[in-house]
Amino acid sequence: MHRSWWWRFSIIVLVTVGSLWFLIPSYYSFFKLPKAERNNLKLLQEKLPSWAPSASHRLNLGLDLQGGIYMVMRVDTKTALQKRVERSATRMVASFHDRKIAETTADANPEKLEVALTVKDPSKMDTVQSELGKYFGEFTLASRQGNIFLLDLKSNTLDRFKEDSVEQAMLVIRRRIDKWGVAEVDVRRLGTDAIQLSLPGQKDPEQAREVIGKTAQLEFRMVDDKSPVLRELFSKSHPPDVTITEKDGFPQLIGTNRESLLAYVQGAVPADRQVLLECQENPLKKGSCTTYRTYLVDKAVPLTGDSLAEASVQSREMGKIAVSFQLDAQGARDFEELTAKNVGRKMAIVLDDTVNSAPVIREKIPGGNGQIELGGGYGKSSDEQLQEAQTLVLTLQAGALPAPVTVGEIRQVGASLGDELIKKGSLAALVGLAFVVLFMAVYYRKSGLVADVALVLNGILILAGLALFNATLTLPGIAGFVLTLGIAVDANVLINERVREELRHGKTARAAVDQGYDRAFWTIFDAHVTTLIAGFILLSTGTGPVRGFATSLIIGLLASLFTSIVVTRVITTYFIHGRNAQTVSV
Repeated sequence: MHRSWWWRFSIIVLVTVGSLWFLIPSYYSFFKLPKAERNNLKLLQEKLPSWAPSASHRLNLGLDLQGGIYMVMRVDTKTALQKRVERSATRMVASFHDRKIAETTADANPEKLEVALTVKDPSKMDTVQSELGKYFGEFTLASRQGNIFLLDLKSNTLDRFKEDSVEQAMLVIRRRIDKWGVAEVDVRRLGTDAIQLSLPGQKDPEQAREVIGKTAQLEFRMVDDKSPVLRELFSKSHPPDVTITEKDGFPQLIGTNRESLLAYVQGAVPADRQVLLECQENPLKKGSCTTYRTYLVDKAVPLTGDSLAEASVQSREMGKIAVSFQLDAQGARDFEELTAKNVGRKMAIVLDDTVNSAPVIREKIPGGNGQIELGGGYGKSSDEQLQEAQTLVLTLQAGALPAPVTVGEIRQVGASLGDELIKKGSLAALVGLAFVVLFMAVYYRKSGLVADVALVLNGILILAGLALFNATLTLPGIAGFVLTLGIAVDANVLINERVREELRHGKTARAAVDQGYDRAFWTIFDAHVTTLIAGFILLSTGTGPVRGFATSLIIGLLASLFTSIVVTRVITTYFIHGRNAQTVSV
């Protein structure tokens, strides 16, 4: 056999073995754990062999397949706007005072969303009016009477603030659910002021109401980047999924499972220290964590988000983007004292016991104003950096929920319905697969059997791909799975018909197989790429079940390309070229 054949054969073996390896957590989850414990990742990790992938790489079942809790939460955007107006009034007075422009007082009218700004020295009215346009552009000047400015929120600002309020609430909820341990949650916007949540596998609606509805807590914690505790702990023993990094001499442990990583470090750190984790977000699944990174921080909390007044995105030189924040009067004094004592140290910004970032304090920061330099900008576009900065702003502003959030609807979806859907969906897939396998074997004989082998491998690759990317399998996802099996069969039908056509033209077995595959390649490739484009559009614009269908479709199409073009050709080449066959059974 030619050397290229052996390379392709080796790739097929590696892909097959790797796919089966990635399905081990799913096998243990469905067949080795009690049904009630399927969502217990900690127990699953304990059951898995040491050489198996992490428990996080299991097939997740959506709400429609395993039951759970469905919630709709409404954000009181009116209250959010009222709080924003009140904060803006306070910020105006502090800004004019700190910059020595004028002494002012401000009265906020939350009901009318307006601010009455009084300037004590009437001769400075023009200067103050000019500064208002520069620094408080979200307001429009409604009237100027004597030494009083009446300011109203602009209409476009109202809409933006409402959007921000809902986004902030969604960010807080996502992080709280991750801490709770519900890995396959679906959080998405519903209308203009509501948030829809699906919590598969959860059975206690009241617990969900309590965990999700409470106020978020933002903290500023000092990082101990000199202690050797974590390095020494890792050198003694460590779980197979935990690694260590020591960038700039700062030891940090990295793991794939939040609970097991925290359990590993528990009791190993001094009493005045605490280990917190940072989520390394999955770029393919927003809001999901691929790994967690440890930070050893002081247990004492010198400053909380209660002192935060404002946060915003700022552009800097050389195209860099930073996040600026402002604290209230008491917070400014505390922050100045904190930064003066800890120049050169990292300060962790922590939301709900999860580290969001840990910038280095370069110098004492007076006045309650500061900037956070965003790291990791290398290789990122300006839009990606801006998105990261906007996310951090939302995090900083989410020290408390931006407005009251009420539960508009909460209900438990029965698991019995999910079991029935799984049985019917699996039965439909198996019956359809059986008919297709039988048809291919009867109609195309040995070539049909080769296609059947590729079809089975195609199914394994799809399931492994869903597990690899931690995708959630829903009923529409099963439909996408079945659809891609049909597309894979269609590709093999096209190849076999091309081979038959070449044989009718009097070609030898070798020539017929080679030219049949070559001529069918671009037709198969074009059809798959066209469908892939539609799949990616559905994935980027759809929500919930639509995204589940699109995910299965995309993974299935990629698997179909591999099995129909590479796998079947390697097998057929072996029988025709390797054994010098003079005929093709097709």
